[in-house]
Amino acid sequence: MYLSGVIMSKLPASTMSLKQFMLRTEAIKLYRNILRQLQHLPDKSQRKEIREWARADFETHRHHEDEEVIKVLIMQGKKQLEELEKTIRRAKS
Repeated sequence: MYLSGVIMSKLPASTMSLKQFMLRTEAIKLYRNILRQLQHLPDKSQRKEIREWARADFETHRHHEDEEVIKVLIMQGKKQLEELEKTIRRAKS
């Protein structure tokens, strides 16, 4: 749509960029992977505690918009997921 020679976008102002969309997708994937790993924990109370921790941690950092901050948070989350996976493997053996 043209308005005084300026092209007006049909997208709302809150539409995220491709980079933001990809980071959001990666964060959701990380969260789901954490929840999947919890299924391997034998102790239900431990499962619940870690699920609540993960949810609270993701909610705490939900407001971040700086891509570099989000990348760092995702990397930290991946390291924590690796530690969780190692702990579960050790517990099973």
